[in-house]
Amino acid sequence: MASIVVAEDDTDIAQLLSTVLSNAGHTVRTAPSGAAALDMVNEVGPDLVILDHHMPGMSGLDVAGRLRGDAATATIPLIMLSAAAPAAARGLCDVTISKPVRPKHVVEATNELLAATGGQQQDAAHQLVDVERLLAVSDYLTRPARAEALDAFAEKLTELTGAPAAAITLVLNDSVVVAGSHGMPRWVRESGGVPVEWSPDTVVVAEDVPVLISDSTADEEYADSPLFSVSGVRSYASVPLNSAEGHVVGTLCVMDETPGTCTEDTVQILHSQRAQALVLLARAG
Repeated sequence: MASIVVAEDDTDIAQLLSTVLSNAGHTVRTAPSGAAALDMVNEVGPDLVILDHHMPGMSGLDVAGRLRGDAATATIPLIMLSAAAPAAARGLCDVTISKPVRPKHVVEATNELLAATGGQQQDAAHQLVDVERLLAVSDYLTRPARAEALDAFAEKLTELTGAPAAAITLVLNDSVVVAGSHGMPRWVRESGGVPVEWSPDTVVVAEDVPVLISDSTADEEYADSPLFSVSGVRSYASVPLNSAEGHVVGTLCVMDETPGTCTEDTVQILHSQRAQALVLLARAG
């Protein structure tokens, strides 16, 4: 059906992707590095490229930038795989997919992109107002609050990650509601949350992917957001919280005024705590 180049230095993951995409009817070529992927793209002119972010010598983000900067390859649909895709990836890639990779997710995103480039991003942008998702969020919000337990859990997140501030959030269509927190700015605690347009959690919920910001001053998307400019937050990590039905109802996030505090290890720690956070939210009633 389509020609696909997969850039992935982990041979097991590369083989997995090659197998599932080939079984879906596509012709797949794999490259073990960013440089090799660029050569392969120039050689075969694929219909779609899948990029691992962390590769030796040249990252997936670097490859995406090179492809977008060349008129011959600028319109090729790009998918990025990462435990925590950098914020800049959203401006270069059509879809970002969180690791560990779910083969079905990759095949579905591939087929949707091939059918209509950009369609996946447009769908993701409407996730915040999805009625079933909002009903799932409302189910958690209408439970009697157990703020002390959720605040204690947020404190545990700061101890595990080394970041001084943490929050458990529930995300509506217009606001990020703080269900539990530790070390958060006073104005955020008193207001109960922030508008969705201020927060990276909007991306986490809309695209069902983690967000990692090592230094907000270097990120044009968030440098001027009040959440960062007023509070002085520079480093931020957030992962999605999924209901039993699969809806992204909120996030776990940590932050620091010091750039570089949040790393991919931070994201993995947050991933490991998602199940417990959802239990606490569910037990609020």
